[in-house]
Amino acid sequence: MATRPSIPPRSSPASAREAPSLPQGGPRWLKRTLARLVEQVRTLLPVDAVAFLMVDGEGRAVEPRAGWFASPELRAVLESRARPSFGDAALERDRPLLLPRVEAWQASGQLLDALVESLGEERARRAWDQFAGASLIACRLRTETGRPLGVLVVASLERNHRLLATDLRSVEVIADLAAMALDRADLLEAEGVRARRELRLKRATEAISGSLELDVVYRSVAEHATSITGGSKAALTRLSSREGELRTVARVDFSEAFSRGRLSFDSGTLGIVARTRIPLLVRGDHDAWDAGLMERERIASLMHAPLELGPRLFGVLSVAHEEPDRFTEADLEVLAKFARSSAAAIANAIDFQRERRIARALTLGFVPESLPDVPGFDTGLLYAPAANEPTGGDVYGAWPLPGGEVALLIGDVAGKGVETAALSAMVRFFVEARTWDEASPAAVLSRTNAMLLTRLPSDTFVTAFLAVLSPDSLRYCNAGHQMPLLVSRTGTSPLLGHGLPLGIDPEPGYGESELLLNDGDLVFAFTDGLIEARRAGEMYGLDRLARLVDGWSRMLSPEALVRAVHEEVAGWADGLSDDAVALALRRHA
Repeated sequence: MATRPSIPPRSSPASAREAPSLPQGGPRWLKRTLARLVEQVRTLLPVDAVAFLMVDGEGRAVEPRAGWFASPELRAVLESRARPSFGDAALERDRPLLLPRVEAWQASGQLLDALVESLGEERARRAWDQFAGASLIACRLRTETGRPLGVLVVASLERNHRLLATDLRSVEVIADLAAMALDRADLLEAEGVRARRELRLKRATEAISGSLELDVVYRSVAEHATSITGGSKAALTRLSSREGELRTVARVDFSEAFSRGRLSFDSGTLGIVARTRIPLLVRGDHDAWDAGLMERERIASLMHAPLELGPRLFGVLSVAHEEPDRFTEADLEVLAKFARSSAAAIANAIDFQRERRIARALTLGFVPESLPDVPGFDTGLLYAPAANEPTGGDVYGAWPLPGGEVALLIGDVAGKGVETAALSAMVRFFVEARTWDEASPAAVLSRTNAMLLTRLPSDTFVTAFLAVLSPDSLRYCNAGHQMPLLVSRTGTSPLLGHGLPLGIDPEPGYGESELLLNDGDLVFAFTDGLIEARRAGEMYGLDRLARLVDGWSRMLSPEALVRAVHEEVAGWADGLSDDAVALALRRHA
């Protein structure tokens, strides 16, 4: 038997005004889907109220999210959070709730008391006067796997059109279709969110891999960690395995004090992640270290992910935000994926630095930063290794000879990297050593060729242009190298070559030429990195370079000329993919 209401019902005319309830709270996809479902239910059923009550985050209680109501009174009752509610009753039952008259419901008295408490006595009286005689159906919304999504509630005020058992099946079908639509929309939205996250992750990974300079990579990792997770602060701490400490190497909006702090494997959750290599979302109670950090930095959400690549642990990547509960497990998963990609970029940068140090050590003393003074001549030298290469295979230099002349060398070892750098140092050493007891460039290159034949890899060769410079002449031999340019009063022309590159033929038969230099004459030697620069498949070429040198050499010093030429070619090609050396010398006028 129904419980007697605590406030006697009294009749009042139903309001003629519609009181729609727009979708409230939740993600945008849910609002859009619920709004369409409300309209569909109104079209299919002649009812005075439609309400979608959705389960909370824990899947138990229901809260109003969307609906349509023929009067404000209906809305006040069906959207009230008073307990007991029709939504809660429908969730607890194995079958839909059908009430031919709401006032006959066994929990109606409790509901009315709750309405008085939540709405106030006067408003509750008005609502109950209209709603007590209504008929109502509340049906669960469940996915195909049985997971509860919420409750669909429909109500009719018309005494001549009460909702009866004959209407129940229609409401059940509508509820099943609504649940299917919500479930599909949820899956599509989840897939869309995943795809957007993966795209942001891909772009961030590409961005941090754009440099091999370690400090640049560190900074880029920290900056992109905030953008892909929605954090407002980030810090990258590197592991010093020798000292067992973590050192901050990059930060975004963390205070400078964080960088100066001493971090160890005992430093709160940061240390836990470093020890266990398990990503961690900081929730609930914090230890003293975490509590102090969050207070100093004014943050309420924090997560960490290890920067690891196989057995190598580089450190920890941390992201924070001022708002509590800002991050989810999905955000932590994204951070962990990004941390793994970042570890690969950091490893590449570290390996590149190590390779660069080795290459510099190998070529120390054989790759001059500048040319020595050459009496009677102005000189210019430019060396630009290929992008992202520690050093290249270009060979170059100038050194005084025992007889007072000056030797000039420019060449190219096929290949890149540390191995090629070592070979270029070896070639430079062999050539320079032979010039101390041999004045002929052709003889020097012939003897160097003999020594290289048994020392070079089978797929490697060396081009070389060697010249001996006296006050008024240039004796030279060209072993397969790009022909230098001579700029004189009569124009610009190449210095013709003499033979094969070094390391190919045991009997190369090198010849030798002598060039008399007049006041103002300029010799411009270079490697193929300049003329083989490409743009949209087109090569810069020797003719274009010759015109450039011819025009600028009459206005610029040799030092300014080599830099201007490099900048022009690099700008034309949007960067050079090969090493480039340019050496210019002009006889004093």
